[in-house]
Amino acid sequence: MTTASFDIEIALTDHLLELLKREQGSLVKVDVDALEGLLSEKARILQDLNTSTQARFKAVSALGFNADEQGLATWLARQDAPLQQSWNHFQSLLTQAKELNRVNGILITKHFARNQQALDTLGRPPAASQFYGPNGQASTGSGLYNTLLKHISLIKNRDSPVFYWLTPACTPYSNIPPT
Repeated sequence: MTTASFDIEIALTDHLLELLKREQGSLVKVDVDALEGLLSEKARILQDLNTSTQARFKAVSALGFNADEQGLATWLARQDAPLQQSWNHFQSLLTQAKELNRVNGILITKHFARNQQALDTLGRPPAASQFYGPNGQASTGSGLYNTLLKHISLIKNRDSPVFYWLTPACTPYSNIPPT
């Protein structure tokens, strides 16, 4: 960090914002395939942001400041206006990313609740008197009901792609410094 700049962090956060917007579109369309692809891309961007943050802390520490947010703030207070503006721009992008992530989390929660409700409804055993076998006698289930239960048990597998996209892999943005 010989030349002080937040260009890398700004570029990474711009890319993260683009991914979060695409994620939101995929959530609205319920495009599971697109969501799966976005997860690994988001994880890579967040890792790059974390690496950049650690490098920044190391650089301010080498200048005699604490290797944390407070040390960075103290160092920033002594810098020129363009660098402070760059930092403020970076912080505003992080705020936007946090808000998009919050909204995406709400969408994911709604999808999950709807799917869980459907699974619960399908998984509820019918009353014994609701179905009758071919001989006219009441039965405890139907072929359709038992088939549905078998498929539900496959879907409920947490390794299934159906549930994979419902898990926000990178929330909250613990690797992004607080504003």
